[in-house]
Amino acid sequence: MAEATVEEEKSLMLKIAQILNDASTSNATHNRKLKELSALRSKTSSSSLFFSAFCKTLTPLFAFQRRTASAERTVRFVSAFATARDSGPASQCDAFLEDFLRFLLPVSAAANRTHRFRACQIVSSIILQLPDDAEVSSELWDEVIDCMKLRAGDKVPVIRISAVRALSRFASDSGNSDILDLFLDMLPLEQTVEVRKTIVLSLPPSNVTAQAVIDSTLDVSESVRKAAYCVLASKFPLQSLSIKHRTLILQRGLADRSVAVSNECLKLMKDEWLIKCCRGDPLELLKFLDVETYEFVGESVADALLKACLIKVRDGENIRQYISSSDEMTEEDSARCTPSIQLMEAEALFIGG
Repeated sequence: MAEATVEEEKSLMLKIAQILNDASTSNATHNRKLKELSALRSKTSSSSLFFSAFCKTLTPLFAFQRRTASAERTVRFVSAFATARDSGPASQCDAFLEDFLRFLLPVSAAANRTHRFRACQIVSSIILQLPDDAEVSSELWDEVIDCMKLRAGDKVPVIRISAVRALSRFASDSGNSDILDLFLDMLPLEQTVEVRKTIVLSLPPSNVTAQAVIDSTLDVSESVRKAAYCVLASKFPLQSLSIKHRTLILQRGLADRSVAVSNECLKLMKDEWLIKCCRGDPLELLKFLDVETYEFVGESVADALLKACLIKVRDGENIRQYISSSDEMTEEDSARCTPSIQLMEAEALFIGG
């Protein structure tokens, strides 16, 4: 009986290996191969036998150091399979997911850096793809979170990146405030650009994180500064920011030495602030910036909008409309009156002055 089981496992491993090999060649094959692998799991005599064969077949991937396209496709496929819900019982899929995560956690703490990286990479990919209705025990999630928090301090940058990505899904939960604290502690101390960028992209919106993201607009790396403006655009509406922060964001971004960063700032200002929040009205945007106090920012914003052809000065919208023309006064009026001065909003000075 044991010999028959061994032979069945070997046969399973060959079939799984062929599916993984096919999936590594192109992302286009993944949906079809996921169905094949799910069908193979359903036809296997026991779920434990399939799981054993699956993990043994996958083991060589953990020793594969190079980040080739085929290896990355395999990681993506394996993660998709672990989170997929097929036509079989949902409990079977959930049980496989839990077993697979428990298999990965010890590997993520292995002495070999390549083993740690691949395990963390797969765990991160699983967490980010996991549907909200997946049933995973709270105890297992706690183990996963604790493991990834440890790996966030790993000496290998790519492992830290995978750990931060994995933790990012839990960072906004009020019960996991320690994750957010971890990110905020890591950010100013992190030496690797890609890790800093990943942390910035992973920060949820809040008053505390707003300051951290705005501070990142001064990062020495162009890619981190650009990421900071992407996060500000996607997670922080104009009204959620203080006037000081709004002006600081634009003052830094529009004057950034990198064209890519200044364009990202301009995109934030145009798409999110001007169009979404101010209905395309530049005067409304300038009111949000308190240009009486922050005059330099008002000038920079108006200049940037004009250069981008986002505002146009219409006939009559200039300083002259606020002073009555001497041609409109009689000689008698002119002798006894000074020209009539109308009050002009500060914002209009930057648009029409």
